[in-house]
Amino acid sequence: MKRWMVAYVGLAAAALPAEGAERLTLVRDGRPAAAIVLARQPTRAAQLAAYEVQHHIHAITGATLPLVREGEPVDGTALYIGETEAARAAGLTRAHFGPQQYAIKPGPRCLFLVGRDDPATDPVVYDLTDPARCRNLPGFWEEQGTLHAAYDFLERYCGVRWLNPTDLGTICPKQRTLVVRPREFRRAPAFQYRDAVGATGDNPGLYDEYVALWTKDTPQYRQWQELAYADLRQRCPDPEAARRVLAHLFLLRMRNGGEVQRCNHSLYGYYDRYWRDPATRRPELFAKGYEGEPPQMCYTNRALIAQVAQDARDYYDRKKTGAELGIFFRPQLPNWFPIEPMDNGSYCKCPDCQALLREDTGGGFSTGVYSDYFFRFVNEVVRELHRTHPDRGVVTLAYASHALPPAKVKLDPSVAVQFCFTTNRAAGGPDPREVQLLQEWGAEAKRSGRPLFLWLYYTFPVETARNSNLHCWPGFFAHAIGEQMRLFHRLGYRGMFHCGFGQEVEAYVTFKLMDDPSRDVDQLLDDYFTGLYGAAAVPMKRLYLEIERTHAGKAEGYTPTRLAELEALLAQARARAQTEREQRAVALFEVGTWSYLTEGLQQRERVKAAAIPTVTVPRLAAAGGDASRLAWEQAAPLPGPWYQSNSDRPANRKLSGRIAHDGRHLYLELGDACDPTTLQSSAMVFPYDDWEIFVAAQRGQPYRQYALNPKGLKVALSHGEVNFRQNVPLEPAPFTVVSDVSAPDRWVARVVWPLAEVVPGGVTAGGKLYLNIVRVAGPTPQGGFGIDAWGPFTRVHDVSRLPELTLE
Repeated sequence: MKRWMVAYVGLAAAALPAEGAERLTLVRDGRPAAAIVLARQPTRAAQLAAYEVQHHIHAITGATLPLVREGEPVDGTALYIGETEAARAAGLTRAHFGPQQYAIKPGPRCLFLVGRDDPATDPVVYDLTDPARCRNLPGFWEEQGTLHAAYDFLERYCGVRWLNPTDLGTICPKQRTLVVRPREFRRAPAFQYRDAVGATGDNPGLYDEYVALWTKDTPQYRQWQELAYADLRQRCPDPEAARRVLAHLFLLRMRNGGEVQRCNHSLYGYYDRYWRDPATRRPELFAKGYEGEPPQMCYTNRALIAQVAQDARDYYDRKKTGAELGIFFRPQLPNWFPIEPMDNGSYCKCPDCQALLREDTGGGFSTGVYSDYFFRFVNEVVRELHRTHPDRGVVTLAYASHALPPAKVKLDPSVAVQFCFTTNRAAGGPDPREVQLLQEWGAEAKRSGRPLFLWLYYTFPVETARNSNLHCWPGFFAHAIGEQMRLFHRLGYRGMFHCGFGQEVEAYVTFKLMDDPSRDVDQLLDDYFTGLYGAAAVPMKRLYLEIERTHAGKAEGYTPTRLAELEALLAQARARAQTEREQRAVALFEVGTWSYLTEGLQQRERVKAAAIPTVTVPRLAAAGGDASRLAWEQAAPLPGPWYQSNSDRPANRKLSGRIAHDGRHLYLELGDACDPTTLQSSAMVFPYDDWEIFVAAQRGQPYRQYALNPKGLKVALSHGEVNFRQNVPLEPAPFTVVSDVSAPDRWVARVVWPLAEVVPGGVTAGGKLYLNIVRVAGPTPQGGFGIDAWGPFTRVHDVSRLPELTLE
């Protein structure tokens, strides 16, 4: 084998051979036939790329390629990784690469893997015998083109696949001789912004639970994790730290990162800055027309416009970070300055603000009622910002009531927009109206030139199910992901933030399509199932596809017959799995997914068997609608027990109620044995501590929602009464409330409705009503909200199991 010195070589790009003209031998018969060459001061990305290439080639062949610095002797093929002198001579310098770009370029007995890197050169520590020892891995949001080149090379020419971060997730095809014939190309990921775990705060340690069906506090999740990382637990003193590093590496290998452009509800910090402290309170900034703490800002107020613009200046001048400005998701440069209102629809009621509203066309969750209003505010902030920073922009969302492009406002082209595609994972397919909005924003951005991004909701249906203590049908939708990614790319979207990222197959397919949306989904699925399950791949893929068909609305879901059909496929997989690895992979599916499905069926069987409460409501002496005059001792108690939301498990709180009528009014008393000083009230009633009462003339729509909080604030909403519209305020609210928090150990609320107004058309003595009561408590110390209900297997807005009331 010829020995030669690695030094400056005058290789012009044109002098290199044609694509794939030369076979490059890296390992022959288990012995190194190449060396990895780094610059004298390699970037962090290049260092990690070199280590990763060395590690994976060893896993494939058993040979460890020498890793040398440029100028040291090399036997055989030279793998130049990063911007070496040889790479520069070949025209491969940082200055010649665009953002996130990289190249793979073969030469005579050499190969270049190089791209645009962050210039940091601090030493990387790499030790996969105990990953916890690794140090200085690149972050997700720094340039790392050389690392991408290495990963592309390992996948494209060495057959490596990374399916997940577990013991079983890395696939390296075994062979003692490794010969590659790479072609020359230069590329960058198709989507510049690929944000899989931003909702976790970029914490790779949360990745596994983020893509799981079971929550981390369940025995099933803990069993899955123990089985998934059994090897790691045996060999590492601190397996949890090692697992976090493996998740970080997995995310790098899947090209998570790029051009960060996060936006979220950015103004909540104004409550601490300008409302809650009397010394700094500026009430003029906040929404008018509400009691207590306002739910929004006044977006026509010039002082608010000036303050947000000043925040943007301070952010761009590096005087204050996003965290120091009270922005909860802590944006940092180069992320553009975010502007987005609070996550509710209770906007300012002042005349100036109300004059800018558009008519609600009943378009579902995503409407344009506040588009002109809110985007006008964004324009005004940008106009003020441009007085001092004309080259700076901001980023905002197209979300909920401002999801449509504005009609009467021309949005400044320096405003980047992130369209919130809330139904991208909906069962049966996305809402056509949202697909239309997706296309409208794409067309608008092509005219205006604004940067356009996406917020995707992989969190559903799991989040909805968890909030209601229900197991959903798993939202497997790999083929829909393929269709959507191609559409996003064609429309000009530059990337996406993922709210939720499960489940495992969806994560794998999404990672690959964010890099290249032209990839064939069926080929990706073949890679995944063959790599993970081996001899059991065929029945496991069929099982996945059948679950996917159900989510797409093409097959029935939670029935004993359906699960028996799927169980037969799982049994085939068990029978075909031959190696310990294949058997373990199937077992992981059983623990992580199949047990979730079977519990979902059992839940539904328990729901069918659970009795729905019925109460005869006594008629008492007339009280004239005054709750204090009613003979409450004669009212009918609401039979217990109360339950946790959507379950038959006893409620977390000690709740009670009693009910009566007097022929003209319906009276309801509700009690919560709690410390009233711990209760939290919202100016809009939702979403903190409240009682929510759902009333209908039947079990179904239309229905009404009456809610009250500890301060006695109330709201009434109709659902489905007019043109199937939801969340329509009833003003004035047709009920009265008395909230009593004077006792040290109890919150008591009394509610009174005129019988003629409690539901459309009213109800009279001898008639029936359907009513359920939900106690929302929160936020809890663990995050989220505690939800208990009177009826078993009932939840917020579920009117299919409303308890029945018969009025005497």
